[in-house]
Amino acid sequence: MKFLIFLFPFFVLSQEQLAKGVVVDSDTNLPIPYVNISVLESEIGTSSDEEGNYTLTIENNNLRKNVKLSSLGYKDTTLLVSSFLKVSKLVLQPLNEQLDEVVISKKFEEKTLEINKITEDDLCQGFSSSFRSPWILALYFPFEEHYENTEYLKSVRFHFGNFKNNKAKFRLRLYTIGNDGLPQKDLLKENVMVTLKKKQKTVDIDVSDYAIIFPREGLYVAFEWLYIPFNEEEVTFHFGKNNKKKEKRIRHNPIISGICAEEGKYKMAAYISGEWKVHSSNKFQSDLKTVPAITLTLSN
Repeated sequence: MKFLIFLFPFFVLSQEQLAKGVVVDSDTNLPIPYVNISVLESEIGTSSDEEGNYTLTIENNNLRKNVKLSSLGYKDTTLLVSSFLKVSKLVLQPLNEQLDEVVISKKFEEKTLEINKITEDDLCQGFSSSFRSPWILALYFPFEEHYENTEYLKSVRFHFGNFKNNKAKFRLRLYTIGNDGLPQKDLLKENVMVTLKKKQKTVDIDVSDYAIIFPREGLYVAFEWLYIPFNEEEVTFHFGKNNKKKEKRIRHNPIISGICAEEGKYKMAAYISGEWKVHSSNKFQSDLKTVPAITLTLSN
């Protein structure tokens, strides 16, 4: 009996392995922060921290799967989980995209236009890092003819008003739309990192310096959660029949507010487990859909 008790914890621990290392730039050898690291066909993943370091516990039943690394400005990299576990230094190649020439003219009058105006009364549910893998939530904004005189993106506003978030960091992403209707290419060529203050209700992100013209085919505005220690918070999740079961888990802040709308009014996409998919989220006990609370301001 003593022999069996002694071996039992060893058997449990042997069912998973720890991947640990750093992600670096192939040209500069400098660490790359906030890289999305996802085990494909699973809900397992993490993000590299501010210094490019990462740790990820992987169960043995995922050893034959692939790991995908993605980050703004770098080529996506995919490798076997078994190889991922053996290396302590992962190298990503920069995209080295040539930037379009920007012509800046003097503005005699600034015109602005606010799209998808939202008040605190409009907020209903929200979105959190309920997945074990880091994810990106994107909302599609179509181009309309009356945007012609205010075709530049000036700012993006995210709403957090019905949640008392702790201090947290997240990343703004802007994407073109692909032939499949999903996010395709980054419109931003550098990281736009945002730090949310404790209990802050809205965040306005100025993107006017990037001189981005609203694409005629529309664009996706996206919120990227970062699975880093700075954002970690231990919370109790309730699930099962009548929510009687409880389990403590690590959630990565923040929770972004949502509005509730009828089916088909908005189009959403989510990057989960290394790929983009059409996303839909029902309001609790309702036919309405929960949509991320995002407002755009355009200018001339």
